[in-house]
Amino acid sequence: MKVGIFIVGAPKAGTTSLFHYLNAHPEIKMSSEKEPDYFSDKELLDQGIYYGTSRIDSLQKYNNLFSGRKKEKLMGESSVSYLYYPEVPNRIKVYNKDSKIIVMLRNPVDRAFSHYLMDYRLGLTSESFETEFHKKKGLNFQQYFLLGNYFSQVKRYIDVFGRENIHFIWYTDFKKDSEKQLNKVVDFIGLESDFRVDFDTIYNSFSMPKNNLIRMIYSVVWLRKLLTFLFPSSLVKSIKYLLFSKGNKPKLSDLTRGTVLEYYKSDIVKLEKLLSVNLSRWKK
Repeated sequence: MKVGIFIVGAPKAGTTSLFHYLNAHPEIKMSSEKEPDYFSDKELLDQGIYYGTSRIDSLQKYNNLFSGRKKEKLMGESSVSYLYYPEVPNRIKVYNKDSKIIVMLRNPVDRAFSHYLMDYRLGLTSESFETEFHKKKGLNFQQYFLLGNYFSQVKRYIDVFGRENIHFIWYTDFKKDSEKQLNKVVDFIGLESDFRVDFDTIYNSFSMPKNNLIRMIYSVVWLRKLLTFLFPSSLVKSIKYLLFSKGNKPKLSDLTRGTVLEYYKSDIVKLEKLLSVNLSRWKK
């Protein structure tokens, strides 16, 4: 049996939560590693986007992520890099032509800022959001802004798999009623939706280092990995609680939001036509 459920992105649009919700279904086995990136391995290697994680660069390694499977009927995974890179849809189609694709989309301005805040927390950028935008080039511009040009990314999947094999989730709908959206996903992949899910657990909640020294230390990838390996998850969670502050998430100024929105407007219009949806809420 091959993997048949693919949550392909976008980043910072609720994919982690959906991954865990689907993993709670008794008939679904999600990968033991949340982001295998197997079908985008070449591009990630070329661009050096691994953040110190181990590569899933062979079919054997990929299959091993599902080795604990028991009586589950379906297998799935979630790799947000799959949406952006042009060759990935074809690779997935060659691997399993009957795949079901799940695309989660978020207001591209909000998505960009959320992605930026995550990288700032990780020490992957020290520039302001505005500075990263005005560079108009480089890996960070790709990660924060190019990833939000959804039209061509979505169209590739429709061209390869057909609209009927792709399920779209809008981030605002998912945040408003996760249970309803999850039931739609389960119906889309052809399973029963009568199962228990913990909707109270918050995944990828916002936090920031309490000072620049902590942020600098936390940016050392191998040190984070070592701490995670050496200590139980409960202790790691306690340490993060001491070193990080939840606080209020920073907000974009109206001027910055308007500037970045102008960058996305034409792409949003094309996406509306492609999917026959009204995205006026994104254009405000």
